[in-house]
Amino acid sequence: VHDSCENSYGWMSVFFMISYLLAFGIGMGGLPWTICSEIFPIHHRALAVSFSTATNWMGNMIVSATFLTISSPAVLTSYGAFWLYATVSLYGIIWLYFSLPETKGLSLEEIEDLFKRPGD
Repeated sequence: VHDSCENSYGWMSVFFMISYLLAFGIGMGGLPWTICSEIFPIHHRALAVSFSTATNWMGNMIVSATFLTISSPAVLTSYGAFWLYATVSLYGIIWLYFSLPETKGLSLEEIEDLFKRPGD
C-alpha cells in the first residue's frame, strides 16, 4: 500500500491542509460568528444570526457546486478559479475595512448604537 504512491511529497499536501485548518479554526474561523453576535440588536439577534448563518452556508454551497465547472479547462482552469475566488475575497476585505466599525472595548449597547440608522 505504501509503495503505490509515486510522489514522495504527497504527505506535504495533507500536512499543510491540516495545518491550515488548525490555524484557521484557532484564528479567523470564529470571527464571523463573533461579529454576528455583536452587530444585531438584542430583540432581533436570534433571527438575524440565523439568516446570516443560512447565507454563509448558501455561499459555501455555491462555491462547492460551481468550483468543478469554473475550474474546468473550458472555463477558467483551476488557476483562474482560485484567482476569481481570491479577487472576490479581496473586494470583500476592502469593503469590510471601510464599512465595519471597530467594536473593541465597547459594550453591546454601544455597538448597537454604531449600527443604528437615523430614525431607528
